Amino acid sequence: MYRLTLGQKIFTRVVIALALIIVLVPLLWVFFLAFKRPEEVYQSTLFIFPKNFHFTLENFPGAIEFAEKHLDISYPRMYLNSIIVTTGGLILAVFAASFAAFAMVHYKFKSKEVYYTFILLSYMIPVQILLIPLYLVLLRLNLLNTYGALILPYATIGIPIATLILRNFFAQVPYEFTEAALIDGANSFQIYKNVYLPLARPALATCIVFLFLEMWNEFLFAFIFIRVEALQTLPLAMSRIGIGAKYPIPWAIYGASIVLAVGPIFIIFMIFQRWFVRGIIAGGIKG
Repeated sequence: MYRLTLGQKIFTRVVIALALIIVLVPLLWVFFLAFKRPEEVYQSTLFIFPKNFHFTLENFPGAIEFAEKHLDISYPRMYLNSIIVTTGGLILAVFAASFAAFAMVHYKFKSKEVYYTFILLSYMIPVQILLIPLYLVLLRLNLLNTYGALILPYATIGIPIATLILRNFFAQVPYEFTEAALIDGANSFQIYKNVYLPLARPALATCIVFLFLEMWNEFLFAFIFIRVEALQTLPLAMSRIGIGAKYPIPWAIYGASIVLAVGPIFIIFMIFQRWFVRGIIAGGIKG
């Protein structure tokens, strides 16, 4: 086993510490902004740690009121839209990917690896190239300015990476489990449902976290395919806050707006973190 020298250990720890500072300082800044009183925003070094910090939740109703008053943005509606399109795209992507991954592991057929390669290559195509073809397809199907205009593209984008994660995990399931199920008279769907899916919880959690993060924050498709304000998602609302208002937005209100937008991401990660870490360790994303 290779051992690091003292200099390498120090260098590694310094790099990790700097990376944590770069990542955590903006998060702490936004977090403290969201829970500060407006008069405390400038009473701290770098506006992060106030001298006399008083925890308050008044900025969150203020953010919702500011968005409704000055931008005609309804946070509850935007939240509902984001939840619908993200959940719909996530469910379709995970189920389609799980079926594809199971078929590639459970069945033997010609050109199986070729199909798998094409699925992975589709993930490498920049989404910008897909805009015009997707727009024309959605136009022909009369899906523009509907939830389907985002759910279907989101699922399409999520299937390749989910297939990669689940296929690598399914390939590690001992074949003896499948043989035992076949002896008991189980068909292919029962093996998929009762053997592979229960064992694949860590890989499924990994898929959910990755895809939720990508779909929840997606902006380009939502901006192009949805032009009706009542159906716009949260990233579109955030793009208008701070730059589209007639009046300057207070820093505390702005911090609360950001926390409202990214809060669900932390919630999803906290729910699935145990299985997510297990999925990473089990090689769920190893090529």
